[in-house]
Amino acid sequence: MKCPNCGFNFSEGCRCPDCGVDVYVFRKARNASIRLYNEALTLAGETDLSGAAANLEQSLLFDKNNIQARNLLGLIYCETGRIGDALRHWIISSSLLPEGNAAAGYMAYLQKNAREMEKCNDAVRMYNQAITYLKQGSDDLAIIQLKKSIDNNPNFIDAYNLMTLCCIEDKNLKRALHFNEIVLKRDIRNPLALHYAQLIGNVPSPTLKKGDKNKASAAVSVKKTDSNPPLPGYKRKDRSSSVLEKHNMIAFVIGLVISALVILVLIVPALNEDKDAKIKELQTAVENYSGETNMTPEEVLEMRTELQKLQKENKQLRSEENKQANLELLETAVSQMTDGDYEACITTFESIDTVGFSDDDLAKYNSLKAELYPKAADAYYTKGKSDFLSKNMTEAKTDLETALKYASNENFVDDIYYYLGQIAEGENDTASAKKYYNKIISDYPDSNQIGNARNALEGLKE
Repeated sequence: MKCPNCGFNFSEGCRCPDCGVDVYVFRKARNASIRLYNEALTLAGETDLSGAAANLEQSLLFDKNNIQARNLLGLIYCETGRIGDALRHWIISSSLLPEGNAAAGYMAYLQKNAREMEKCNDAVRMYNQAITYLKQGSDDLAIIQLKKSIDNNPNFIDAYNLMTLCCIEDKNLKRALHFNEIVLKRDIRNPLALHYAQLIGNVPSPTLKKGDKNKASAAVSVKKTDSNPPLPGYKRKDRSSSVLEKHNMIAFVIGLVISALVILVLIVPALNEDKDAKIKELQTAVENYSGETNMTPEEVLEMRTELQKLQKENKQLRSEENKQANLELLETAVSQMTDGDYEACITTFESIDTVGFSDDDLAKYNSLKAELYPKAADAYYTKGKSDFLSKNMTEAKTDLETALKYASNENFVDDIYYYLGQIAEGENDTASAKKYYNKIISDYPDSNQIGNARNALEGLKE
């Protein structure tokens, strides 16, 4: 075995001949890790993905360098729709064993199928949005988001489980059973799915194989006469703190965050750094080339071609990185809009660059803009008017000018012009004051401020 302290290889004894370290405990831990990995292989073959994942996580606790266990755990996470968790383990695996590692092939496959990765990322965002809607009590909107999430990633076990829960809460047990059966078919001992099966009423799944039914029978017994049992009392106010928090948020929140950010934070920057290094190396070689070197013109031409190819690929990767960052900003703006923080939402929204957005992304961006601008204008106007009445003219001017920037046909635009005219008068900026008052008279003849504007103009002429 290899000594964990100095790296010396030896075949006998429990003490390293080179450094003298006792490796007995290390050997026992490694053997336990291997045993758990073998058990996980068996469970995975029985479609018990939850049990296999639990064993593999324990295996890695005993030996974090168990490459096979880490790679298999990544495959299981990928199979259940947790792409972010899968990538995390494959990246660690590749760093532990850079050469001859199957994890590199798994990541290369995902990189070649960028559209599928994007759809998985969309599925995570929709799942998160569904949780937000459920916490707000908008069940119908949450179900719509979950359907879209499942369409984008048919392997997303957690989305199926949450959809099952929604159907149970709505007392649509037939629909709940449909989604519950899908989960149990793919993961026979999924704890949440088995729990929901009991809530549904212990109805057997007709799509499960006979052997799978027997495995699930310990938690799900067959009672054909009890197909629609009474459900626990449902209270809207308790939903966010009980069922959702316990059964969905805690179980998957780490994977969701990683899935949304892993490409942006780990994969793309790593690829960029690799390409940057290669580009710098080739540029140096090309710049140092002269006729006195041993390189032939054909070799230099080949090097220049490779350099141009890498520069093009690097540009594409950085473009994708920027796009992902801006999509995250868009999601942040949507969340801020939902929370009613219009000022923060405007700041986030205006930092978004839509270059590279798909038609769906652009539609979402424009929809948010159409909803945000009037509300932001109203928020800034209310704040600006309050500052004006409190004689805080500097803050009032900034807020009212910002409100005017986002306003269009709101009924308070003429009031903004009047208050700005008053502020300009106080600053002895007669030209600006006249401009604001004349704007009211010319563009808002029915304004309640038109009399005040005319009187102010007469006062300025004196």
